[in-house]
Amino acid sequence: MITNGGFAVVGVLDNNTRLFAEWVHLKAPAIVLNKSSLPVAEGSSATYTVKLNLQPTGSVKVRVSRGNGAITVNKAGGTAGASQDLTFTTSGAGIWSTAQTITVTAVQDDNAISGDVTVSHTTVDADTANEYDSASRNLTVTVTDDDGEMVVS
Repeated sequence: MITNGGFAVVGVLDNNTRLFAEWVHLKAPAIVLNKSSLPVAEGSSATYTVKLNLQPTGSVKVRVSRGNGAITVNKAGGTAGASQDLTFTTSGAGIWSTAQTITVTAVQDDNAISGDVTVSHTTVDADTANEYDSASRNLTVTVTDDDGEMVVS
């Protein structure tokens, strides 16, 4: 069997018992996160990584977006905000198999509310008709509030 980037050449018999070779996809292209959830205390930061599971045929851009204003997202060398773009390439800097780090910072506020925020990871602007055109993955960030409950007397 010959394999290449998640594909394999296999021999197949047709109805006339002729043998021919065919590329078969072994795994679906996916965005890989090293964590399924991420706890972050209010006013603090935590990190996780993002990479691709299969070599793409061209560059792939993954947009990392927060669900609400309770957190910011940031990549190395970026500016913290509502979203960040990660670029994965077939070779060189930003290669698809090298994990890129995202830092999540929970916003400091005066309320005593903890909660979950969904961070989405969606491919955008993939080169040509790339196999990663519809890949996506979510991460749940649990923000733990550091303000005590207010007691009203």
